[in-house]
Amino acid sequence: MNKVIKIIDSMMGTGKTSYAIQLMKEAEIEQKFIFVTPFLDEVQRIKQEVTNRDFKEPDTKHGSGTKLESLKRLIANGDDIATTHSLFAMADDELIDLLKWENYTLIVDEVMDVISVLQGLRKDDIPVLLDSGLIAISEENQVIWKADPEMDTKYNFVRDYALVGNLYAVNSTAFIWNFPAKIFELFEQVYIMTYMFDGQLQRYYYDLNNVKYDYYSVVKEDNRYQLQPNSERTEDRARLKELIHIYEGKLNDIGEAKTALSKSWFENSHNCVKVKRLKDDLYNYFRNIQKAGADRILWTTFKDSRNKIKGKGFSKEERENNINSEFGQACFIPFNLRATNKYRHKDVLAFCLNRYMNPIEKHFFDQQNVKVDEELLALSDLLQWIFRSAVREGQPVHIYIPSRRMRDLLKKWLNNELQCSNACNSSDVYSLVI
Repeated sequence: MNKVIKIIDSMMGTGKTSYAIQLMKEAEIEQKFIFVTPFLDEVQRIKQEVTNRDFKEPDTKHGSGTKLESLKRLIANGDDIATTHSLFAMADDELIDLLKWENYTLIVDEVMDVISVLQGLRKDDIPVLLDSGLIAISEENQVIWKADPEMDTKYNFVRDYALVGNLYAVNSTAFIWNFPAKIFELFEQVYIMTYMFDGQLQRYYYDLNNVKYDYYSVVKEDNRYQLQPNSERTEDRARLKELIHIYEGKLNDIGEAKTALSKSWFENSHNCVKVKRLKDDLYNYFRNIQKAGADRILWTTFKDSRNKIKGKGFSKEERENNINSEFGQACFIPFNLRATNKYRHKDVLAFCLNRYMNPIEKHFFDQQNVKVDEELLALSDLLQWIFRSAVREGQPVHIYIPSRRMRDLLKKWLNNELQCSNACNSSDVYSLVI
């Protein structure tokens, strides 16, 4: 792949989105943009702040009944477009063909879910597909649809992914969907805005698909945002170390084991007493140690484990009628939440999980000879989550991280003992955070 993608790898709050808005406002009007973000409220921000362009948002009014058809219509018209990760991830061959004829620049706010385990398959479905001759698996583990493409079966969803070349087998026990990497070749320029790209699956997906990328950071000079290549200087995290107060005490005893608070730990029925203890510890931290009200509390764990440890006074999730408000009311938010500032008023935090890679996804990369750094992956999610809070406003926060592994990763990062190869090496990155 000849395209070189620009990874804008700057710490949260340094002005990545502001740079993108400046770029779009100052570009020649003939240059068209597609801006992709996780959340609809950020779509609205782009539409409101890029005042000299008429950004369109895909909806059922502009298409033939679906947002995907609307997106295709907007591309065919050459409109400036702001849309969500989830819709862009539905890109099919028709959308790819449309992009070939247009001259778009792509800006992606935060990394996307570029691989996922295909759902809907039962234990014996893959052997049945193989034995019946419907599919074959190549030496590269790609799933090849061998039957008539017009055949109508309960495996149509497998057929559709396989026919476009985006489906891979993992040990003949699961299928992995792979976002079509060729789509990035079709844009004049591509920008990915994130932090710690080396710790995110999209980096390894790019390596797998031979996608080239360079690292940049955002700096602000004379009231203008500019990109500069990331240097090899060490990031200064001293101010963050002053702001992030990590709990140290007996409540951490529950997480001493290396795999404590992992997804399998929560799911293991033998740990029900330990999970109950964690629930009590979490309540104790919020109510007795921090004496915090719901307006200050922000916490997370795995979605399936939330109800096991939630407590009175801090179980609230975001209500649907509050999704577009400036300030979030929830106490609980997902651990992989990104690209939102709604919780910047929250200053009492708890990160109650131990992040490991999905075993199927890990095996997928292993069999492709791509090694994922699980420590950076875990740290990246932890940092992104912490930066949803008041620390992004330069305010102190208190955080309970019962997993010793996760707590140690954060401490090492704050002490500059943990670096990634390119993404974390610009001392100018942090200068705009506070």
